[in-house]
Amino acid sequence: MARGVEIMIWALAHFFFIMPPGASINGMVFPFFFERKSGTEIEREQALLQELVEKTVNGCGYDLVDLERASGGILRVYIDFLPEASSRGNITVDDCEKVSRQLSHVLTVEDVDYDRLEVSSPGLDRPLKKWQDFVRFAGMEAHVRLRKPVTGMGNRKSFQGILLPPEGDELALEFEGNDSESSSVLHFTITDIDKARLVPQVNFRSRKA
Repeated sequence: MARGVEIMIWALAHFFFIMPPGASINGMVFPFFFERKSGTEIEREQALLQELVEKTVNGCGYDLVDLERASGGILRVYIDFLPEASSRGNITVDDCEKVSRQLSHVLTVEDVDYDRLEVSSPGLDRPLKKWQDFVRFAGMEAHVRLRKPVTGMGNRKSFQGILLPPEGDELALEFEGNDSESSSVLHFTITDIDKARLVPQVNFRSRKA
């Protein structure tokens, strides 16, 4: 193989090119476009998908907890009951099937690229993604990890404690102080959060002898 062709193959393996169909370089024909999407384009597509899925899930009478793309073309959707219907208990298989059928239809109509759709409940360690989640679960124990360390609190990023009712855009978490006898309050906003989840609460019932 000629040296020039070797260099070109190496370049094509490391970079993306936009070329008209049928164009050729050193005798190699390229029938497709090679284009790298910018971070802004990817974020825009994700936002549009989020909006589409949330609208569909809400239309079925449920709350969209989280949405994620996984390897292998998997699209994972986590649902819960809407706050006003939280007394219905836990999400069941029937609930997931109902949302899955409707969502599959909508994604096909909107020509969304995916290979497999998975719809499930969020689990006991439910992620907290929206401001409304912090309103709904005020008084519950949660683990919050911030994007940046907090000065004055040992440059910590991770905190675990009780969620306090939000005041405007400000969220708050009451956690145990260093001396284990006092408490401190962490104030933050949605944009400060890296990850936030409820701490699973498992009640073990005593067994009868």
